[in-house]
Amino acid sequence: MKNIDLDLIEKLADNMNEHSLTEINLEIGGQKLVLKKETKTKEVVATSIPQKTVAKPMEKVEKKEKVSSDGVTGNVITSPMVGTFYRSPAPGAEVFVQEGQTINAGDPVCIIEAMKMMNEVSSQFSGKVVRILVEDGVVVKKGDKLFIIE
Repeated sequence: MKNIDLDLIEKLADNMNEHSLTEINLEIGGQKLVLKKETKTKEVVATSIPQKTVAKPMEKVEKKEKVSSDGVTGNVITSPMVGTFYRSPAPGAEVFVQEGQTINAGDPVCIIEAMKMMNEVSSQFSGKVVRILVEDGVVVKKGDKLFIIE
């Protein structure tokens, strides 16, 4: 039986490294060669950094006076994406806004978590927060009404 050439093994090992391969199986003349690279798992710690999201001019933003089912009128802040709605920047932290609070355009009003990214949503309007339409921790869709600002 013929032995597999050491130069060939070295070339295969180099090829594994060059192309990030973890295993090569080779059969030559009835002999099998298996090269395996052990992969060490690394612990990865991911942190979410709030991303500021402001409605873009091209997005449909309800700016006109709207009337909700209970007669409350005002400008509506809608969700810019699908995700989980949070009223505060972290568990146990103070909420961004309360009903009755006066806010300015650009003030953060909530966070929408999408794919483990925390996206800060800012108000497009200045005024008084008349209604908070979504409960903390609820999944919202793009376009869902979140707040009414008067």
